[in-house]
Amino acid sequence: MIEINIGAMVENGSGEIGRIERIILDHNSFEAAHLVIRHGGGLHPRHILMPVNWVLAANHDRVVIERSAAEFEALPNFETQHFVSLDHLDEEQWEHPRSKIRPTDWINYLLPLVANAFGDPFHTPGVVVTNQLLEATENAIGRGLPVETSDEHKVGEVAEVLLSKPDWRLSALIINVGRVNSQPIRIPADWIGIIQSDRIMLNRNREQFESWAQEHNGYEAT
Repeated sequence: MIEINIGAMVENGSGEIGRIERIILDHNSFEAAHLVIRHGGGLHPRHILMPVNWVLAANHDRVVIERSAAEFEALPNFETQHFVSLDHLDEEQWEHPRSKIRPTDWINYLLPLVANAFGDPFHTPGVVVTNQLLEATENAIGRGLPVETSDEHKVGEVAEVLLSKPDWRLSALIINVGRVNSQPIRIPADWIGIIQSDRIMLNRNREQFESWAQEHNGYEAT
C-alpha cells in the first residue's frame, strides 16, 4: 500500500525537488496515472506531470523517487498555455472543449486596443487559454476536493489518497470531516461512486455514511 499525502515533499537522492499538488486518477478504473508536482519557488513555479510508477516509497510526509533532477525537469508541464485572439475563441472551444479560457492578464486587452487605435493591425485582442494534459477519462484530485454522499450532502474534503501496488489502483481516501475540530476518516474505494473535477460523490447516503463513520472511526455527527 502506498499512502500519497497531497502536499507531501518529493525527493530524490539529492534532496527535495517538489511538493505533490494533485493525483491524476482514471474515473472509470480508479487507477492512478500521474502525480502533479509543484517544482521551484518564487512567482513562477512549474507544475510537472510525473508518472506515478516513479514512486519507490511514500509515507505521510514524503515521497521518494530514484531519478535525476535532469530526468525530472524534462517531464511535461501539467498545464500548457497559448494565446488565442478573440475572433478565434469559438474555434478553440470546438477543437479543445475542455480548455480553460480566462483573461489572465489585462495587458492582453489594453495593448492590442491601444495599438489598434493607432492603426496597428497586428495586435489582436485575445485571451490566454490553458489546457490541462488530461485524458477524457481522467480527473485531478487535489487537497480540499469536496466529498459528498449520494444525496448530495458534503461530508468532508480529500486529504490523502491510498494506492495499491503494483497496479496503482485507488484503495481508499482519507478525508477530513468537520469544520472546527476536523478528524480524518478512511473511505474505502468501493464507496466511491463518481469522481468529477469539482467533487467526489459516494454511493452511500448521508445516514449510511454517518452510521458507518461512527462505528469504525468514532465519528460523532453534528
